[in-house]
Amino acid sequence: MDSASLPFHHLTIITAHPKKPGYPKTLVTIGDHIRKRRLDLGLFQRQAAAQIGVDEASIWNWEKGGVKPEIRHLPGIIRFLGYNPLPEPTDLPAQLVWARCSRGLDRVASARLIGVDPSTLARWETGHRKPSDRHLDALKMLLKTGP
Repeated sequence: MDSASLPFHHLTIITAHPKKPGYPKTLVTIGDHIRKRRLDLGLFQRQAAAQIGVDEASIWNWEKGGVKPEIRHLPGIIRFLGYNPLPEPTDLPAQLVWARCSRGLDRVASARLIGVDPSTLARWETGHRKPSDRHLDALKMLLKTGP
């Protein structure tokens, strides 16, 4: 009896793992950014909450899109994500708001930091007034990127 031998080929098929249920397709809200990062790291909501410094209910609410994080939580969120999810603006009034919020500061704390009245900062942030040259140096401290 004759037997035929067949050649064997080793074949490796590489495919991407399917995304986890609830994985955000687009990153629109801060909650979407948090959920993506959390799922990429394989963390539970309570673990992400501990890293950010909030309770688990906050993570749940942010990821569901029902509530936006308070300004004071943005530095922890930025540290957790490794980047700032707020789109960086180009004009000075919007840059002031972006920098202040990214650092987790309200207007009063920011004004105190740069040595002006909160109403003055409000006028700069709304574009109703422009800072004087002597205030621009103080604003550079606020405009530094990162919390």
